[in-house]
Amino acid sequence: MGENLEEWTEDYIDQGQFSPTSCADVANQTQSFAFAGPTQERRLDQVMSQRFLGLSRSLLQRWILEGHVSVDGRLATKPSQLVRIGQVIVVAVPAPAPAQAWGPEQIDLNIIFEDSEVIVLNKPAGLVVHPAAGHPGGTLANGLLHHAPELAQVPRAGIVHRLDRDTSGLMVAAKTIPAQIGLVRQLQARTVKRSYLALVWGRPKGQTISTWFGRDPRDRQKMAVLPEGRGKEAITHIEPLQAGLLFGQEVRLVRCQLETGRTHQIRVHLENIGCPIVGETTYKRKSPHSNKIFGGKKAIEEAIPGQALHAQKLRFLHPITSSAMEFSCDPPRGFLGLLGQAGIAWGPAD
Repeated sequence: MGENLEEWTEDYIDQGQFSPTSCADVANQTQSFAFAGPTQERRLDQVMSQRFLGLSRSLLQRWILEGHVSVDGRLATKPSQLVRIGQVIVVAVPAPAPAQAWGPEQIDLNIIFEDSEVIVLNKPAGLVVHPAAGHPGGTLANGLLHHAPELAQVPRAGIVHRLDRDTSGLMVAAKTIPAQIGLVRQLQARTVKRSYLALVWGRPKGQTISTWFGRDPRDRQKMAVLPEGRGKEAITHIEPLQAGLLFGQEVRLVRCQLETGRTHQIRVHLENIGCPIVGETTYKRKSPHSNKIFGGKKAIEEAIPGQALHAQKLRFLHPITSSAMEFSCDPPRGFLGLLGQAGIAWGPAD
């Protein structure tokens, strides 16, 4: 699902569902339809998004730019091209990118639940979700392809959302295209519920953080809270749990409920309210200086590979049977060790 399909569906997924058939049914086929309103004219990418339900706008825009779409017999070149009522749109649907490009690798996976349609697992901190620049292998996707070879026929090896490399916790992956479509639709509708635990510096209050969100204009490798009207909406609900002292500094265990799933959303939002996550190396304004935690910096680095952030709970409907699915898992040992050092008790009921 958070935390870029982490944009869960808009920027991360490459496939979804056409109406009324699936991607697999129409790949390499030509789809033709006439724009029927209700407005007199509309952007081409918007018209296509209504036809190809479940596909991300970015994917449809790429089809246009790559020359797969024509309007009234003329090749379309801009997603913003206006289409009028009655004009005929023809889409030569390209084949989905095969997951075979990602090779299977034997990687230990902590699988919580598995059936013929979905896999729910507990990702360890330090594991990258899928191959990318700097991480050509050794990822969760490679491990999934080894565990379930049939995932080679599912876009993105069935992955429908991601966690940052150093964030641990629950993820769900689809083993079939129909299951992937169902999960993507739930993510788009914001009906997938995700609850995270974070150990943060300071004492944040219970609050809902609602901001505009996107790439940091000063550093394109980072995300940031943006001025009103720029970027996308990002909403995080913060619930304070227990307070403690870690290396002489105030800390608090908080529960974060995601309403949207923007990249690095929780990490940026917590930094923005002056309570960065313990162990955070990127979004760390107002973190205690190492001189103030008396050797604690090294101890934190030895306990956890990055930020103390854990996807503890996950709830969704089974994409095929519609049964309610709910899962929970404890934070990893290093995270629990930091809680203990801070005098924060942890139990199964938390």
